[in-house]
Amino acid sequence: MSEDKKASQVQRAGHWLKCPICAGDWCWRREALFSTRAMAFLKLDWTNPRGDCYICDRCRHVLWFYGEDEQLK
Repeated sequence: MSEDKKASQVQRAGHWLKCPICAGDWCWRREALFSTRAMAFLKLDWTNPRGDCYICDRCRHVLWFYGEDEQLK
């Protein structure tokens, strides 16, 4: 893990995250874009919705979540 990232315990939708692989409960967060082929082809993939990734500090399994501030269409 890089020095600028710090693992922490995370709560989403009122539940504490726990890794489904190793049961670890410390994660670090990274933001990601949900990319689509069409928008990437048009070079507009920056307009795609954003999501949150939480990476387990123990086994590095990635948990993906649709961004809290994004609206489902």
